[in-house]
Amino acid sequence: MKNNKRPFFRFVKSILRLFKRKPKFINYNDSVLEDGAIYLTNHNAASGPLIYELYFPKQFRYWGTYEMCGTYRERWNYLANIYFPNKKHIAEWLSKVLATIVTPFMFMFYKGMQVIPTYPDSRLRSTLKTSMQELQNNISVIIFPENSSNGYYDELIEYFAGFLLLAKQYYLKFGKDLKIYNMYYCKKKNTIIIAKAISYLELTKISNNHKIIANYLKEQANELYRKHCISEI
Repeated sequence: MKNNKRPFFRFVKSILRLFKRKPKFINYNDSVLEDGAIYLTNHNAASGPLIYELYFPKQFRYWGTYEMCGTYRERWNYLANIYFPNKKHIAEWLSKVLATIVTPFMFMFYKGMQVIPTYPDSRLRSTLKTSMQELQNNISVIIFPENSSNGYYDELIEYFAGFLLLAKQYYLKFGKDLKIYNMYYCKKKNTIIIAKAISYLELTKISNNHKIIANYLKEQANELYRKHCISEI
């Protein structure tokens, strides 16, 4: 389990585990999950990040939107004007109320999680640099590549391809072909399904186009959902 956190944050997590059950893991890999790998998964709103933080059996750091890694005001603005109204489809007035209540707790929790901020511009270089340093130290990176701009859906609409840029840059710099694990968190069944790992170079055999590869992995994640998360009638 993750043990590179401050004592207070580990204490907070121990309290949260009293209210969040450990998920069931379905792992398609014959071997133990690798350290220093890229793990992809869906958000399932805030449920996914919390469950992984509490129970994922690897040392890792998240990629997270830079707004939630910024100042108190930046976090409030993101929650009030983007997360709650656009992703959770909550009324504007209520979004502002919830942001006011939640922001102090999210500020502390994000700091404790040591999230690596991601950016939509040239600052992404800092994201890649920090991520590669962690991977070099055998710390894995968990990335939520789904496009959630209009909300969170059981069947994923799109995967952004930033994780492939990370894998490519790592290979070019260190000559190591990173393993990529595609996962799906099913909240209703409290289950994490982990597809068989595939390396970056293996993925490039599918296509040289990162968007096509990202779509392939998005469809794989949806297959995990359809196979394991839809209740049989």
